[in-house]
Amino acid sequence: MRVLIIGAGRIGMHLIRYISMSDDNQLTVIEKKPERCREVSNVSDATILNEDGSKPDILKKAEASQTDLLLVATSDDRANITATRHAKKEFGVPRIISVANSPKNKQRLTEAGADIVVCPVELALRDLENLLAQDRSTTLIYRPELDLRVAETTIPLNATLIGKKIHEIKMPDKCRVALVCRDNTYVFPEPELELKSGDRVLLLGDAPSVARTVELLRSDETA
Repeated sequence: MRVLIIGAGRIGMHLIRYISMSDDNQLTVIEKKPERCREVSNVSDATILNEDGSKPDILKKAEASQTDLLLVATSDDRANITATRHAKKEFGVPRIISVANSPKNKQRLTEAGADIVVCPVELALRDLENLLAQDRSTTLIYRPELDLRVAETTIPLNATLIGKKIHEIKMPDKCRVALVCRDNTYVFPEPELELKSGDRVLLLGDAPSVARTVELLRSDETA
């Protein structure tokens, strides 16, 4: 697979090392800073261009039109947006994964042509939320631009709602039970389904409503 990476910073270097692990990948890296280019040469046999990857002529020099996968990972979202737009519209790169250093630029990268947008800030926030939750719940997906959180929590042994049916639980309007995992399988949350201790419940909705529902499901007090 022909892979092109733009940006050899903190994120880019991880990607370069990962892509270089397979002999089946043909890797090209574009990086503006000479010292980073030297670092790339020390960890991979990639073709290295010490250039600005957001410029069309440099993308042409890197044979972007022949690329199977483009990873755009500079620390400058403006450069990432520009590179993504040129790569998709002018060179027809079939698959582009772009990094959004700020969550507010995720939509702009998608509009520019990115097939997948990754935001390290959002991933860090999700990990922090899981840490602060102290095992009460695990956030699986967090999309602040949609005000959407998908989380999993486990019904404890002393929960007051054990034996209650789904339709009997007064959850917030903007939260739903998406799935219940039980006995090494899963069941869809029909209204008549009774919850049991040890059930792992998948919730989706806005972040505050999901948080309130987690507390409700785990409560050992009368709701």
